[in-house]
Amino acid sequence: MAFDPTGSQSLILRHGLPAILRPLTADDRERVREAFHRLSPESAYLRFWTRFRELNPRFIKQLLSPGDNTHTTWVIILKENEDIPGVGGGSFWRLHDQPLNAEVSFTIADEFQNQGNGTILLATLWLHASSLGITHFIAHVLDENFVMRAWWDALGASASRHDREWLLSLPLDPSLLSSGPVANSLRRWLNQLGS
Repeated sequence: MAFDPTGSQSLILRHGLPAILRPLTADDRERVREAFHRLSPESAYLRFWTRFRELNPRFIKQLLSPGDNTHTTWVIILKENEDIPGVGGGSFWRLHDQPLNAEVSFTIADEFQNQGNGTILLATLWLHASSLGITHFIAHVLDENFVMRAWWDALGASASRHDREWLLSLPLDPSLLSSGPVANSLRRWLNQLGS
């Protein structure tokens, strides 16, 4: 069975946690708000590049309103724990002036970071974007976000520095991924989710 950009999949996360991988929907408004409130100030800053207490309602509306060929958001939610609003989410937004490219971003709950959940979301976004003809992902990462910079580097992304940020670019071609455990994990998830 090929990847379904509208469906959901059951997963077993690290530590044996059962979870659902699915697109974000309009019914997830409160889930998004609660997930943001649970982020540490450091995690929120590294994701949104500013310190604030509330997400902009317009941003939440955009996040919850997927554009058919322009953007989408996928989330990982635990199956048996409604107290946790989500493990993490990832989005891509097609660039208007470069429609073969899309910007990607991720938010992983603090207690689920460094457990491979960003890789699952990247594989999902990769498969979804590829089905729409997108050939490259780009990401803007703060200079001090060493973890994300190292992750992209381990995948084989090209990088260029601009002021206080790095612009990272990754072709959506598994044959161009680096070798090593991070890229190999992505390959495994691409195979698992895409078949």
